[in-house]
Amino acid sequence: VAAPGSSCQLPRSYLEKELGFGVGVENSASLSRDGFRQRIESLQFRWPLKPFGLTDESLQKTAIMNKGAETALYMDELEERRLYDRRNPTGPLPTSLRPKINALLEREGFNDVAVDRVFSALSGGMERITLESLKEAYRGEDALDYYGFIKLVGNENIYWPRKDR
Repeated sequence: VAAPGSSCQLPRSYLEKELGFGVGVENSASLSRDGFRQRIESLQFRWPLKPFGLTDESLQKTAIMNKGAETALYMDELEERRLYDRRNPTGPLPTSLRPKINALLEREGFNDVAVDRVFSALSGGMERITLESLKEAYRGEDALDYYGFIKLVGNENIYWPRKDR
């Protein structure tokens, strides 16, 4: 189980449920790009944890290690928002600030290009996300960790925040 305010994995079953591919009134056979954006904007943002190792045995330590993915970016984002000062030895631990940074990032919303890239990856480049396209995107896996998500979207499609935004 991941520490509060973080996530270890994105299980396909969770994503299917949150996108409305399940039982109930919101059940959907497919999801457009606009529908996808509405669904993900209703979800709580959680900073991902860096997977610990590459084997199933070592990956079980990810939550215990509790190290955020892209640590330098995380630290920069904390400092830019004046939540943390690395020169202050009596300040809060960076890991304790995850709920605050998550809330700030959640309020900022998603960049249109990011929505387009993730939608394209999950839909297989089609106009709608379906259960089948999600299964194909996950490539036979039940869940994606941080590295799996980067691989899904394509490392060449990742653009980190810049100070001059």
